[in-house]
Amino acid sequence: MRAALKLLLVGVLFVYPVAIYFGDGYLTPSQFLAGLLILFAGRVLIVAWIKPEHRARHAGFALLLLAAATAVLLLMPGIRLVYLRLYPMLLNLLMSTVFFGSLFTAMPLAERIARLVHPDLPPQAVAYTRYVTWTWCIVLLLNGLISLYTALATSFETWTLYNGIVTYLIFGCVFVVEYLLRTWLRHKWEAA
Repeated sequence: MRAALKLLLVGVLFVYPVAIYFGDGYLTPSQFLAGLLILFAGRVLIVAWIKPEHRARHAGFALLLLAAATAVLLLMPGIRLVYLRLYPMLLNLLMSTVFFGSLFTAMPLAERIARLVHPDLPPQAVAYTRYVTWTWCIVLLLNGLISLYTALATSFETWTLYNGIVTYLIFGCVFVVEYLLRTWLRHKWEAA
């Protein structure tokens, strides 16, 4: 049940550009933004439910998000749609920053993720995960810049197409290429 709720919320956040496209004319930009804040609050509450050791902190953050959603509806009725189109760019730049920042820690983010499946990584794999982390930094940064361009300089349809479909195709291609490369390298390392 918890996993299904979490997956549902993540799915809704992924279809955000398509939801804005089809909801345009039915909901105001303020209602969209409030809805997004409520979705984030729901996600935070699910995390609080899953991880009770941080329940008070997550519940407080969820209340803050719900208060922000209320404030948006009551105090900011004139939000322009272009501001909502910046969300994919902000998310990409945030994730790029997270990947980049992890390069200055003892364990880059790609290595942390890899160790969830393979706790005992060989030295070659550890070095490889650093390159994967760099790759995701660059992919997310470039995607964020393209998202910014589509938000400010293209039609609503182009923005929706890029951020709602093309982005996920790009990420899927990067995942597949990285998986194939990792599989090939693993066989090479095991043969050596």
